[in-house]
Amino acid sequence: MKRPWDSTTMTMALTIVVVIILGFILQQPVSSWLIDLGLPQHEIHAGGNPQLDLELPGRIAALLDVLDATSDDERPAVLAAAQRLQIHLALLDTPILNLDGLSEPDADMLRARIEAVLKVPRPLIVVDRVQKMGKGLDNGGTLVENGVLIEAALQNDQWLLVSSNLDPLPLSDPAATRFWQISFATSLTITILLGLVLAVLVARRLTKPLAELANAVEQIGGSGDAPPMSGNGPREVKLLIGAFIRMQERLRRFNDDRTQMIAAMSHDLRTPLTRLRLRAELVEDLEQQQKMLGEIDMMTGMITSVLSFARDDTKHEPRSLVDLSALVDGICQDAADAGESVTFSGPRGITLSCRRISMRRAISNLVDNAVKYGWKTAVTLTSETSRIVMVVEDEGPGIPTNEREKVFEPFYRIDPSRDPNTGGVGLGLSVTRSII
Repeated sequence: MKRPWDSTTMTMALTIVVVIILGFILQQPVSSWLIDLGLPQHEIHAGGNPQLDLELPGRIAALLDVLDATSDDERPAVLAAAQRLQIHLALLDTPILNLDGLSEPDADMLRARIEAVLKVPRPLIVVDRVQKMGKGLDNGGTLVENGVLIEAALQNDQWLLVSSNLDPLPLSDPAATRFWQISFATSLTITILLGLVLAVLVARRLTKPLAELANAVEQIGGSGDAPPMSGNGPREVKLLIGAFIRMQERLRRFNDDRTQMIAAMSHDLRTPLTRLRLRAELVEDLEQQQKMLGEIDMMTGMITSVLSFARDDTKHEPRSLVDLSALVDGICQDAADAGESVTFSGPRGITLSCRRISMRRAISNLVDNAVKYGWKTAVTLTSETSRIVMVVEDEGPGIPTNEREKVFEPFYRIDPSRDPNTGGVGLGLSVTRSII
């Protein structure tokens, strides 16, 4: 059954959706956490009554209309009735000096709010946070240190003075702005971190089966067999792994069928070769008899080599930690004991995880070729950071450049005569490259 969330596209889309949802979900917990840490969410006003501050423009506009409609004798009574705890009202014959031109953004905003509700335009002065700006007030000329001072002209050339310890509401709440910025930055940071963790997990789910597949492809390319795979991951990756497993099974069946066919051919050929050997034994001419037996032995050896190459039983040999220095040195010593001019040089103790029998066969093929075609042979082994290098040098004529790739093909030999006394059947380098 196909599940839509198993596909790579849906996995990536769901990851993005989950990260976005996490960002929205985290906003409220982060805000609560910042409040618990003591970060102010709103600005606290000095007067402690923001509602009165909001109502102030309307009250002043209404009071100005009432005072304009009231006689000079009745105005003090109106002011007394309009007094409030945080608002002081007074009448002036002239405005306080030095106030005109003193302004701040918050005071300008308050003046604009008052002017917006005035029925009759009139001169208006609004000053924020003034100290000892002049005389003529009931408090001896000392104005409030933190608050607002408002002067508005009346119709009979008098001025209404409104002084309050309420700070005018700012254009924007700095505390709220700062709280929002910190809250947004914190939520965004946590969301990004969680998104990265989630992306790593999703990427691992996508790449892990692909890494297994790459390793299996590498092994099947070198040894013809690959380890079993879990087959987990998105639907597309599962399809790819399934196709690879089926291909591997077909290759295995093909190799098995080829091996069985060659084994059957070898068995069928050995029977007539055995009869030929028996008949050759009856030949009275010893010279002809030896030639015939030699040909039969050569054909028997070729059949054995072909069968061994087709089966390649060494592929199933388990890996182990091998002292490569000792292995190469032993092969060179065996050749030297046989009378060949072979020397070995290199550090001791170089180890390698490999199949010992296969590695010995590959190195022996190289040394045997060097001895057979190059006579004097020198083998050098060195260990580098990420690899081990073995160099086999001889004094032979070498291999032409255009032949250096062909010599690795099965059954290919440079010697056109294919003389069995000067070489095998052309499988040595093929086997060596396959093992390496």
